[in-house]
Order: sequence, then C-alpha cells, then structure tokens
Amino acid sequence: MTIVKNILWLVVVLFVQWGFLQDLPLTVYGNPYLYLWFFLWLPFGVTRIGLYAIAFTVGSIMDAFEQSGGAHTLACLVLVTAKPWVENALIGYRKSDDNEGVSHLALVPYLTTSSVLVLLHHTVLFTAENYGFDNPVLLVFRIFVSSLITLVLLAITHALFSKKYAA
Repeated sequence: MTIVKNILWLVVVLFVQWGFLQDLPLTVYGNPYLYLWFFLWLPFGVTRIGLYAIAFTVGSIMDAFEQSGGAHTLACLVLVTAKPWVENALIGYRKSDDNEGVSHLALVPYLTTSSVLVLLHHTVLFTAENYGFDNPVLLVFRIFVSSLITLVLLAITHALFSKKYAA
C-alpha cells in the first residue's frame, strides 16, 4: 500500500508541477520546482538503490517534459546522494528502518534541511542547463530566485501536509 501511495503522490506532484507551476510568469528567471517535495517527503528507511531509482525516474520524466538533456536527472541524483548526509548533519542520526521522512519535523528544521538540498539541486540543475559558468551573475540570480520560490512552495506544502501540523 505504501508503494501505491507514494506513486500516487508522485503523479499528483508532477501534475501540479506541469499543470500549474511550469507556466507561471516567473519562469524567465525562476522556476518553482515543487517536485522536490517528493524527495523530501520520502521516509528515511528508503534504500540507497531505491532513492537512486526514484531520482533517475523523476529526473528523466522532468527532462522529457522540459527537454533539458539530463540536467534534472543529474540534479536529482546529486540531491538523493547528499540527502542522507545532510539529514544526519542537520537533524541527527536516524535509524534506517525509520518510516518517517522530514514530514514530521517542525517548520524551521524542515526549512533548514530543505534549503541546503534545494540550493544544491538548483546549483547542479542550472549549471548543467547553462553548460557551465559562462554568465555567473545570471546563474547565481537564477539559483537564488528559483530556490526562494521553491522554498516558499515547500513551506506551504509542509504546512498543509505535515504530520506535525495535522489536526
């Protein structure tokens, strides 16, 4: 049941990403990437190979829609590679059989963890999309604006769906 529930959440998140967020007027300098919520929402107990498979699949789907030549796949793989270390450093050690993700955290620890992972993801994504550091000012601006928009959406999503704030 958990796998089916996760797949349904992924479909919903990707639908919201492409149905509503992709064509916002901010897309010249900042794209909101709500699909990162799915990676943050995954429980700590997901195996490394499972994380890589999910990241590759989600990244490939995003690349197919955006025609970004593998940039999303690369950024998603980097994100899930760093995710356990960032969580351990910022949240503390979690047992591998822990079935909760960061969805149980209060807003400040959630945003701290999310900020590091979103900045890492966006840095890799936009650097790969720009094929390097040809225009570093625009690159940093895009990373900052997109990260800020994404973090606002992640905070709203966390407040709506977090177990910490559930009634």
